[in-house]
Amino acid sequence: MISNNSNLQSKITKESIFSALMILMKHKNLHEISITEVTKRAGVSRMAFYRNYNVIEDIITSFLDELFEEYSRDLSIYEKKDGYESVCLYFAYFRKHDQLINNLIKANLDNLIFERGVAYLHSFSKDIVCKKSYPPTKERYNIEFIAGGFYKVLIEWAKSGMKESDEDMAKMLFDLF
Repeated sequence: MISNNSNLQSKITKESIFSALMILMKHKNLHEISITEVTKRAGVSRMAFYRNYNVIEDIITSFLDELFEEYSRDLSIYEKKDGYESVCLYFAYFRKHDQLINNLIKANLDNLIFERGVAYLHSFSKDIVCKKSYPPTKERYNIEFIAGGFYKVLIEWAKSGMKESDEDMAKMLFDLF
């Protein structure tokens, strides 16, 4: 019981710290934000921060890792469905986290999305490419091309305000395949 309580407390602390950072990043560059500011805004102690993270950037990378893990689990549900639904899910996931994406773009750190999600983007792209028969070398380059394309389209979509629906974005990309 203590372990479950501890896990819940850790999750609440992480969510509070992440939310506080997102609020602060609306007004300040990430590198201008101190741990003291984050913990004060989150209503947690510095000790709570250091139990979960080493530096402020860890807040973002940890969140992105969890986001891609969740996305991967949800994506496995779509394996038996067509790729269009998987692509819709990609845009829906990131729409839910538009503030994070916009904060990262503003801080010129949007590359963290690609760096942290590269394995998931490759897996996702491989599922699309492997529906066609390619020699191994061509398949490898196609996967790289598609993974990079998904990332770049996501960033451009976010920069333009995510005006297109998830379905419209999925259709545009799915039509390319």
